[in-house]
Amino acid sequence: MELRTLIQRSPNAFHISMAATSALFGLTMSPTFVPVVFTLASLLLYAPILFNRPRPFAYTALLWISLSLGSSIGRLVPAVNALSTAGPSISVLLVMSSLTSAVAIFAVFADVYICNFTGGTQAVLFPAIWALLWTTTSHLLPLGRLTSWTPVSGAQSYSWLSPWTGPAGIDWITAAWAVVISQSIGSWYMGYSDDSSLETGRRKEFSRTAGTLVLALVLTALTIPTFILSGFPYPLSPPETVTPLVVGCALPPSSKIDGPAPGLEDYINESKTLSAARIVLWPEAAVSFRSEKDRAEAFLRIQASIYQRGTYWAVSFEEEIADESDDSGDTSMKRTGLALISNSSVDHMHYYKRFLVPIAESFSLSPGSSPPPIFPLPQSRPQSIPRSRWGKPDTRLLNVTTSICLDFAMPSLFRDLDSRPALILAPARTWDPAIGNRMWEEVKQRANEIGSVALWCDGGKGGVGQGSWYRTIGVPYPFDSTPTFYARFGNPFILAAASWLFVFGPIACRFAISRYKKSNLHAMVQSRSEDSTVHSFIARDFRSFNGRKRFDVSPSLGSFQFITSDDLPIRLDDDSPKKTRSSSSSRPATPLRSSLPLRVGIGSLLHRFKSFARTFLRKRSRDGALTDPHSTRIESTGAPRASESNTRLAPTPLRPVEYRLVDTYELNASAASSVFEPEPAPPTPASSSPPSPSWLSRNVQETNPVLNFEGKRGPTLSSPLLSPLDNSANDLRQLEPVTPPSPPPSHSKENQSADKRESSSFRKADNDSTAKPLFPSSKYNLFISAPPNFEPELPEDLWTLINTINTQGGHLDNMDFTGKQHAEVVDFGGEVDYSGYEWFQEPPPKQPPPPQSVGTPYVPLPGVIEQNEAFEFALSAAPNVLYARYKQYGQLGVLAWCSEFGELIDNLKDLGFKGNMFVATRTQALRTCEELLKLMKHSLELKMQIIVMYLSSQVARLRRFLDGEKTWDDYPEPQFPLDYTKKYPPAAGEY
Repeated sequence: MELRTLIQRSPNAFHISMAATSALFGLTMSPTFVPVVFTLASLLLYAPILFNRPRPFAYTALLWISLSLGSSIGRLVPAVNALSTAGPSISVLLVMSSLTSAVAIFAVFADVYICNFTGGTQAVLFPAIWALLWTTTSHLLPLGRLTSWTPVSGAQSYSWLSPWTGPAGIDWITAAWAVVISQSIGSWYMGYSDDSSLETGRRKEFSRTAGTLVLALVLTALTIPTFILSGFPYPLSPPETVTPLVVGCALPPSSKIDGPAPGLEDYINESKTLSAARIVLWPEAAVSFRSEKDRAEAFLRIQASIYQRGTYWAVSFEEEIADESDDSGDTSMKRTGLALISNSSVDHMHYYKRFLVPIAESFSLSPGSSPPPIFPLPQSRPQSIPRSRWGKPDTRLLNVTTSICLDFAMPSLFRDLDSRPALILAPARTWDPAIGNRMWEEVKQRANEIGSVALWCDGGKGGVGQGSWYRTIGVPYPFDSTPTFYARFGNPFILAAASWLFVFGPIACRFAISRYKKSNLHAMVQSRSEDSTVHSFIARDFRSFNGRKRFDVSPSLGSFQFITSDDLPIRLDDDSPKKTRSSSSSRPATPLRSSLPLRVGIGSLLHRFKSFARTFLRKRSRDGALTDPHSTRIESTGAPRASESNTRLAPTPLRPVEYRLVDTYELNASAASSVFEPEPAPPTPASSSPPSPSWLSRNVQETNPVLNFEGKRGPTLSSPLLSPLDNSANDLRQLEPVTPPSPPPSHSKENQSADKRESSSFRKADNDSTAKPLFPSSKYNLFISAPPNFEPELPEDLWTLINTINTQGGHLDNMDFTGKQHAEVVDFGGEVDYSGYEWFQEPPPKQPPPPQSVGTPYVPLPGVIEQNEAFEFALSAAPNVLYARYKQYGQLGVLAWCSEFGELIDNLKDLGFKGNMFVATRTQALRTCEELLKLMKHSLELKMQIIVMYLSSQVARLRRFLDGEKTWDDYPEPQFPLDYTKKYPPAAGEY
């Protein structure tokens, strides 16, 4: 069973199941672009069917429930853990999914309604409706963009639009692709009309197809800037144009495992290990304070712990404040905030979370009211960069702003900023990996919209990343602080643009089309299409493709070529011979269609060019054979001409033919039998009456024709095309076909198959047929026009050359190729005399030595690059990990870490023995050895000297492998209680 038949039998079940399935895979916690597009496409296909039903409420409710359940299943696991009990979490999830599904169904139904009653274009209307609704909904719902159908992954090709259009641009792209897919599938599902006389329907179909094609080309063209604009982070060099900035995230180990939450001391100690970072960010609500006084004391303590000048700690906290709604002051509320602290001040920047998670935070926390601030953070010149390359001034200012967790789900978060920030601090604390990943995607989207970079630090169980880390990023210098287009105008401009497209888009399209029809360009195209001197299939194809009529006649005349009596060389009332029955081997004149199907493919155009060339050469090849009394010729008007007395026969006049309508249910099985009955008799003059256009009327007696010709007829367009190489000067014969005659040149694959069926029905059945006679119900007249003219005007020299080629090509028929071989043996008559020739007198020339091969440059494999990067990261983090183990487990932690470090050394040696170690990896390893020894001397209090010796031996082993010729003298000396170099007398009781 075909898919189309399955859809037609049960459209409701098919479309509802497709929408629910695509929603199940696409509407997860992080919606994906392709499944969301197919979900919308299925809704657009089903909406016209559902909207035009008498009572669509039942199926609409079923579709709404299916979409709500499909979108809820993908978000069920993260929602269950949102609250302490699963019941309220699932209820809130179902309510939010139902609301968003209702918004989607409303958008689709609004598009169908407006298109039906206003004649708007869906390609312009639906994307505007979709973007307008979701932009409005994101401002009304408490979760912002978290509940929308906006794809957060899979649409990276359109990410360059975010600084210009924000999330509404991605919504518009999604809806536009859904329109393209739905209209393409809809054209396949509905099929194409075979009635080419329906001019209005063909124009609408062409307009819809052209609009879909233009929209697809526009969407494809919008991906081109992705290949031009670089989406990679800025490099770290050169320092003249880039400011390197080291940022980090402090996550104590206990914050990632079940156990007591880390306190203030844990975060302070963890931040000290990130001394290389200029900005250290703490996760959301890292520490809690009971009052403002407690918070002030903690900030002073944090300030005293920052030793290095120019280092800033972004501390996220939760504090209790008095409830403003309670006049007694007995109750208190909490609020989540962030403060930027350095060793010089505790009041660089303060911000409080403005958007709270419904139910989970909305009852216990108080939202903030101030927009995100901007702090100009001074960045001094690093010691590793010389002053000559850094330039002046020595300090560069970088704008820094912040927001907290759910704030980033709101589309207009940074609309109040006067300048573009270089860095956004984004602390969070999520409860599920899916939630953490979705919030990270929202943070990236907000940063891309304002042209900035975000520092994400998630301290929840579902946080992205584990453990503390720091990284160096590059900020362009001088930094362009001009806000982006979207940051400056925001969603009001997007809403206005979408509203304009929604209201005036279809009107503007129709106005542009009407202006084009009145322009000179359209008049020029129209005048060319109506040129009466050109009568070719190609010209008529383009006229049909443009959907325009050739003559200004009444639509009731159909799509026939209009011919008057003045155009005919003979009178219509001329007496003609009686009709003679046409045999199966004769060639009746095939009726020509003056209107062609709408769609003209490239293949059909090439086919018509080839047919024109063959007909053109065949006609000219016969000019040289006019002296032959049996030769024939085709006139420029397309009518046959007799050549017996060099007189022209009159072309076929306009001839009416009567056909009767029949009832298909009264036909017997013989109607489907073959109608080709070859006869051995020679070809007789064909009837001027065209055959029946269908086998349904083959048993109906036809009326007498108006005109018939006696004697031989010239070849018609249905005759087989003759190659000019098969002609001879005095021998040109009319070929007798063995197979049924071929149809006239068709204009598409569908028309070819249709013409074959029509040509097979052009032969009438015998009188002794067993078919049941049919009775007429009504009569219709069919007008058949003459074939068009194919003769072009070419120079006489070119005609002479073509005739010469044709004459010479005809002699190939008299050549005998039988008994020949592919390669004949040629005898030149005698052997060559080599007497007196001296052989091998001169030595062969010495061949030059082969050039020395130049070795190809070493190009490391991607796996080797990843290995070296992993080793560099592990070696750079080794001192921090060692210090963390010492703080957790004391000296035994250092001993255990030495074993892990030994395994790292073994793997590093294997990398070096294979020849895959980079110079940067070797340099980092030597630097790590120095840092480990400094840490062991100054920060680790190791009383067990065996641990000191073990760690020193591991460092020495690594140094011997990296640089065995150098002598190192920075190892710590063991501090034993007794001097082992001296000899002591034995103690009492010892021998």
